[in-house]
Formats: sequence, C-alpha cells, structure tokens
Amino acid sequence: MEIIMKRVGIITLYYKNYNYGGQLGAYALQKAIAKLGFHCEQITFKWQSEYTLQAYESAKGAEHFRNFSESIPHSERLYTVSDIAECVDDYDIFVCGSDQIWGLPWVISDDILPCMALSFVPASKTKIAYAASMGGAEIEPDRKNILAPHVNSLDFVSVREKRAIPFVKTMKNGDITHVLDPVMLLDKSGWDDISATPPEKAYILTYDLRDITGVQKYAEALSKKYGYEIISLATAGAATVGPKEFVGYIKHAKYFITSAFHGAAFAILYKVPFLVFPVSDNPQDPKSMDSRLIALLDTFGLSSCYVYDTSNIPNIDDVTFHHIDESKTSAFRHNSLQFLKDALES
Repeated sequence: MEIIMKRVGIITLYYKNYNYGGQLGAYALQKAIAKLGFHCEQITFKWQSEYTLQAYESAKGAEHFRNFSESIPHSERLYTVSDIAECVDDYDIFVCGSDQIWGLPWVISDDILPCMALSFVPASKTKIAYAASMGGAEIEPDRKNILAPHVNSLDFVSVREKRAIPFVKTMKNGDITHVLDPVMLLDKSGWDDISATPPEKAYILTYDLRDITGVQKYAEALSKKYGYEIISLATAGAATVGPKEFVGYIKHAKYFITSAFHGAAFAILYKVPFLVFPVSDNPQDPKSMDSRLIALLDTFGLSSCYVYDTSNIPNIDDVTFHHIDESKTSAFRHNSLQFLKDALES
C-alpha cells in the first residue's frame, strides 16, 4: 500500500534573497521537514518591493546565489500578494519562518506582512510558525496591529529569540516555544555534505555587511600579530562567494570577525574563535538588530564574544567552547525538531 506523504509549503524570505542566512536557513528548514517524512518545498513568493528586488539582482554577488537557491525544492509558480491564496490547494500544511519574517519594516511592506503569518491560509489547514523572528525583541505598535490577528490564528508558534516570547504572547493566546534557528537543526555532518573546501592556508575571516570600521581594524591587528591573511566574505555589502563557500570558509578559519547573525551561528557550530561587532548604535534597544545576536550568544553562554565597547574589545584568544554542554545543545536541537514533528503531525 502506497503511503502518501503530506505536502508542506514554507513561506519565508526565500525568493531572490541573495543573503547567506536567508538561503542557508531556507535550505535547512526544507531539509529538516523532508527528513521528518513530508513532501516539502519553499513557496516561491515575491515578498520584496521591485526596488529591493532590482537591488538584489544587480548586486555584485548575486551570481554566487542563483544556483544554490535553485537547488532548494520550491514551487514552479511565482506568487505575489495578489494571488498567493491560489497556492492553498497545493499543500496540506503551511509553515512560515524562519528569518526576520515579522521584522524588516524597510523591506517587508505592510501589505506583505500578514502573508508572513499565513493570513491567506484557511483555518481548515494546519498553520505553523517555525523560529519566526522580528529581528529584535519587539516591533512597532502599528506593525503589531497588522500582524497580531494573523499570529493569533496560527495553530503552533515558535520563535528564534527567547526574549521575543513576552511580546509575541501579546499577539497570540497559548504557548510560544523557543527553538533553534534552522541552520542549527543540521549538525556539522549535515553542513559538511554541502560545504566547499577553501584553499589550504591559515586565514582570518571577516563577514561584515555594513562595513563596520571595527571589524576590519581588528582583523588587521590580528593579521599583524599572527601573519595570517585576511579573507572577506563581503566587500561593500556584496557577497564574494556562494553559500557553500560561506560554510566552508567559516569551518576552516583560524579566527572569524563578524557582525552577522548567521556568521555567528556557523562559528558556534564549527567552534571557530569569533567576535561579533554591533551593527546598531544602541544594541540594548529591544527593537535593535543586535538583539537577535545577543540572544543567540546568551543561549550558548558566549556573551563574551560580543563587542559591547569598541574601545575595550575582548581578546579573541580567550574564546573557548569547552563550557558548552553538547548534551544540552543536542537536547535543544531535539526539542526544536520535536516541536516541528508534533506540529506537522497534529
């Protein structure tokens, strides 16, 4: 007797999002759900404005992402906000997440935002938020008013940042679960399968999308101290390699200096000594983009890797991972996958 797998459609920032975290997160969540025994694909949804889309397409690093993006199972049809409801019959279960689907007000417009909480899906279908993020711990009141009724209609809700739970609870009756970012649902062996091997040499790696002065300056000081070459994964905001190379370069780096969430996530996975420089002027602001980075480091007891004061930068040689209890990390991964499994099988 043939077993018919249920069909799962994911809505996230997948379509032409030429960003390492966006593509690797989309890859990992599809992979994780498929491994749980479901037919799963990304719903190709135009979530960005024409201006943003053109900026992505014309970016110097765009060619590094196209092939990888195409390799992720996805719907053949491209949907827009005006016709996204036409995909409803193609799937049994819908998942929104991960990434900053409930944030980024300068990119995700007010008319797109409800779709990021599956507003177009009828109550007869299972609706799940996996590791949804607002970027920070909360969002502006006008955005909350748009989002809240749709978040409250979700059947299962999980968030990436633990400190976002109190705010999300003001939009959703019931449990809110703290789960891992999708890239951490795969262990090192899962990423080793796709990572590209960089040239065999000692190097200091930087990944800084905002050209933060401190990142390059600190990397140069390290280079002078140890004689290691500096390799940058982004110059003037443009990616210099593809997602597979991104993983491989972090894995083999001697040191890693970044200002990016997913840069830090992969440094933790591969236990590469790293420091995180702030991207905002007020990192402690709950709406700050740094809030998600601080929350990630707190989760793994690595708060000392965050540069709170650029005039007093921690010593990267003091960064160790011995204190991380692998059994706790495995348990967090297991619990995150269990949330997904229970929600999908409900």
